[in-house]
Amino acid sequence: MSETITSQDAEYAIDIVERICTQVGPGLPGTAQERERAAVIERELESHLGSGNVVVEEFTLAPGAFLGSQLISTICMLFAALLNMSIGRFTGVSPRVTAAAALAFSISSVLLFILEFVIGFELVDPFFKKKRSINVIGILRKPGTQNVKRLLILSGHHDSALEFTWLRCTGYGFFILMVTWLIGLLTVLLMSIVQLAGVMSGNADVIRASTIGWVLLTYPILPSIIFAAFYARGRANGGLVPGAADNLSACALAVAMCRFLVENPSCIPDDTEIRFITFGSEEAGVRGSRRYAQRHLDELEHLDVRLLNYETIAHPEIAILTSESNGTVKNSPEMVKSVVAAAQRAGIPYKVKPATLGTGSDAGPFSRAGLKAATLLGFNVQQMVAFYHQERDTPEVLTLEPLLNVLKLTFEWIRNGG
Repeated sequence: MSETITSQDAEYAIDIVERICTQVGPGLPGTAQERERAAVIERELESHLGSGNVVVEEFTLAPGAFLGSQLISTICMLFAALLNMSIGRFTGVSPRVTAAAALAFSISSVLLFILEFVIGFELVDPFFKKKRSINVIGILRKPGTQNVKRLLILSGHHDSALEFTWLRCTGYGFFILMVTWLIGLLTVLLMSIVQLAGVMSGNADVIRASTIGWVLLTYPILPSIIFAAFYARGRANGGLVPGAADNLSACALAVAMCRFLVENPSCIPDDTEIRFITFGSEEAGVRGSRRYAQRHLDELEHLDVRLLNYETIAHPEIAILTSESNGTVKNSPEMVKSVVAAAQRAGIPYKVKPATLGTGSDAGPFSRAGLKAATLLGFNVQQMVAFYHQERDTPEVLTLEPLLNVLKLTFEWIRNGG
């Protein structure tokens, strides 16, 4: 076989996606269907690497906590609004107590969203039901390699997501609703702060002005509550979303790159080990990659490790992310520079951009741990509205060009040592 990536490699990746979607279907974090998806990938890696070079690692998580935190945050917002509105209406209850309680609930709603959803702390996870998930790891070295000095990791995630109800029903209106929810959180917080200040100072005009009325209830508070209450659907069994683009495309690319390198071992740099990892439960808050980074941190810190993560590869122009976890964690500049150089050598369209709110992937836990990592994202807003976290994320949304571009970039990145 020629030491060149071809369209056949991309076709092989699409075949894997089609097989998983047909034979297994959706696979929410912690479900039997997620394990079945992982098992297909495990067998495919074993066909190239041999069973002795593929391992499965189990871990525990609370799948409902990540998105569940948004609903809890909204409930706190609702309690804060009700307390704010009821000031002076409870006989024998000091307005200071009511105003202070409203502020406490409103602060809790904002902090919970920031700490659990934006930053990624497992804050409410202990209160949710626990399940088991798995990571699949394939290991490859150039024949004869004994002393490994550098570790290159190619990764994606094999679980699928809950369906986003409002994105499916409203399209671009989803963004308006999301902004409305954020406005609701901040509005209740601001009104609660001002109200408590008015109570403490004894200023009746300030109390009156900062007490929530029908206008703010109509917008943004009630729309925010409805938005959060029906945010996602499809919790039974493996869910509703096939997840062909998000993120079986990434898993299939990792396997395709594995097959190519097994057939072309001379492309593997000396003293280098390559791991092909598909993480579980990314859609539950990158739990699989977090567990892997925590479990292997000592090993990873003693190697020159570099992780190149794939996320939703469906658009020809590949975004190289300079940050992770909603923009709160910076990716290694050295890593980003090496990926940009690989994209230039491969001659593929690319752009360099930071992660925005709502963007987080399996590179995040590695970058947070101080390891070199970056994500390739092949996705745009039009595609998000069309199929992201929806039943429409089927193999039909995939085309050869985006997959081929990522394979070409990865090939250049690997043969130049990452």
